[in-house]
Amino acid sequence: MITIRQTYVPALETRDQRTVEKYLERYAEPESRWPVSQLAKLPVESWDYVVTIPACGEDEYLPEALKSIASCQTVVAHTKVLCIIVLNGNEAREAEFRLANSKMRAWFCEYCTTVVTNLSPANTCPQTLMTWRNIDILIVDRSQEPWLIPVDQGVGLVRKIGADLALFLITAGKIKNPWIHTTDADARVPDDYFLRTNELPTTSEDMLKPPSCFIYPYQHIPDVDMAQHEHDRYWPALAEYELWLRYYAAGLKWAGSSYAYPSIGSLLACDSLAYARVRGFPKRMAGEDFYFQNKLSKVGAMITLEGKPIRLLTRPSTRVPFGTGQGTIRINQLNEAGNIYEVYHPLVFDFLKGFLSAVQYWLQDSDRGNNERQLVFLSSIEKYLPVSKQNDCDNRIWLQDLLTELDVFKNLHAAEKRSRSLPGACSQFNDWFDGFRTLKLIHHLRDDLYGSLPLLDALQHSAFLQKPELKAGKRNLKEAWLESFRTNSF
Repeated sequence: MITIRQTYVPALETRDQRTVEKYLERYAEPESRWPVSQLAKLPVESWDYVVTIPACGEDEYLPEALKSIASCQTVVAHTKVLCIIVLNGNEAREAEFRLANSKMRAWFCEYCTTVVTNLSPANTCPQTLMTWRNIDILIVDRSQEPWLIPVDQGVGLVRKIGADLALFLITAGKIKNPWIHTTDADARVPDDYFLRTNELPTTSEDMLKPPSCFIYPYQHIPDVDMAQHEHDRYWPALAEYELWLRYYAAGLKWAGSSYAYPSIGSLLACDSLAYARVRGFPKRMAGEDFYFQNKLSKVGAMITLEGKPIRLLTRPSTRVPFGTGQGTIRINQLNEAGNIYEVYHPLVFDFLKGFLSAVQYWLQDSDRGNNERQLVFLSSIEKYLPVSKQNDCDNRIWLQDLLTELDVFKNLHAAEKRSRSLPGACSQFNDWFDGFRTLKLIHHLRDDLYGSLPLLDALQHSAFLQKPELKAGKRNLKEAWLESFRTNSF
């Protein structure tokens, strides 16, 4: 039985101890199941912070990521940081990244000092503790046979391995700060990266429930090592992709959604108890960050931090089937073919805002009969349909069918039954109508009602965005929008 040390996880109740113990015993990956004897091999009593990084073919990027992590200790002297790197290869694409992963192992051997070998639990991949500059590095090697990552589990499993190990070490009292940071090899963290998890938010809104996840600000930057012609080719596409991410988050925030934050795995720090409660990262080929945050949002507050951003390098990537790398490639292909990148029409966020208001009114208006409340609900959001389709019987039927297909009314009733108070019912429904179901509704609205708009047109016609000033001859409109978004913390 694993015992939680109160020194390192303050105010953890017995029930919460059992939650963490149960997770580590039943759901954590085998790599994290160290015998107690392994802890005695560690050269330090404890580290202050932990960060995990998945690394597949990252020989050109990882050393600079580590350099940025090492620079964090210059802010506070004598800080000890453990970086857990899960070196990995995919069963279907091992040969593609074999050379780069080999170079990465060679880099560790040449520039790092081995501290402890053979840390691996029985029948698991090699684990080696090394030191480089002023940080310790725990290398988990899933990049070679027979430890390659299954195709269908991808980066989700890789992140889970690293975070499970971090949770185990926090639980064992080997890491003081109970926040599990996760980033990537192409990320450059700011010098106060770890310090920001030391202070909890103080605003009344943030303290309604304990935070489960911190989301760092970000911005994409040019890769100075990329050939100029490659930069010129991909930077415009990446700028458009970042604009899309920020546009979507801003639209959700304006609509009143609780899921208005970027889903980028490089930006996260999660509370260790919350991590155990949601049973870790989902083992998915891609999108693990989106679904992980979706789960975390139901057990605590999602806090979007301000301050210095994590800088993400410009690069196309095919490591996962969708996400920033693939999105950049797709937009670049559109641009090179003379086509225009399109995004959701801003009116979908108007509809979402009306929908969420109607939900609130439904739950407040419990004295009316269900049929009457349903009619009021439908009429209140019908005005958000395109003008040409308002008062159209067919579209009223479409709207009712859509809400029925999405199980909206069924779950409104369920939320009322499961809770004795209005705030409780609202919380119950909000947990059900999560980021995934929000996206599903938006896709229906795009496909059946509003269509899509070119990115810049969508930005310019959004009622919820302040238009940036464009100084003649100084920058183009896309750069102006990026600066505006970054300044306003979207």
